[in-house]
Amino acid sequence: MSIPSPIDKNKKNKTHQGKILLVEDDPMVVRMYERKLKMEGFDLQLAFNGELGLEALKKERPDIILCDIMMPKLSGLDMLKIVKGDPQYKDLPMVMLTNLGDRPEDIEKCKGLGAEDYWVKANMQLEEIVEKVKKILSKFYNK
Repeated sequence: MSIPSPIDKNKKNKTHQGKILLVEDDPMVVRMYERKLKMEGFDLQLAFNGELGLEALKKERPDIILCDIMMPKLSGLDMLKIVKGDPQYKDLPMVMLTNLGDRPEDIEKCKGLGAEDYWVKANMQLEEIVEKVKKILSKFYNK
């Protein structure tokens, strides 16, 4: 099955890079990511916990989900299980974000549940996040 490109060819905004759903409960991280990702031409949907992330996903399908692991109400791991268990969204790339560190067992668990990648927020510069998002979108949408 072919997934449509995140880039709307008819859009006048030539800098549009794709739509990201950022699910993160830390306001400081949200502000940093939001500023950088919008500046780079991404459309951004924000959700502050897993429950709100699922609601946002159902309202408007993103091209990629960046999701914190430790959140109130519904954890990122629980959201990952729900998203990957739904035939409508199972092919949607989802990256897990954490500050817990890069323990091999955590990475393996996330990838085993269907995560495209696992990023330790404290170890990554915003430029690196942008480049990794672009690389994943390119892989999934043949850009």
